[in-house]
Amino acid sequence: MIRHIVIFNLDGFASAHEAEQHLSKIKVALEALPQTIEPLKAMKVEINTNPNEGYGFLLEAHLPNWESIEVYARHPEHEKVVQALIVPYKKNRACVDFEC
Repeated sequence: MIRHIVIFNLDGFASAHEAEQHLSKIKVALEALPQTIEPLKAMKVEINTNPNEGYGFLLEAHLPNWESIEVYARHPEHEKVVQALIVPYKKNRACVDFEC
């Protein structure tokens, strides 16, 4: 099993309330992906509630093998979420992948 953990720093929201609403949309959209992306076994999104930290959320995806990361990453449903909800606001991204 591969764990794919990504953290994002988003920017460009008019208010903290707008950022919270948008992060909630991201959480719902990403956590729905295992229903439509075959190799994706699980997806969990956590929103950072510490205002002193710059990263807004993390995602943790569970995939069966290294090859499935690419399948997941290029899947049209994943791309749709990324392009609509993350890319317009993305300031930074960091990723760690490991076997467990």
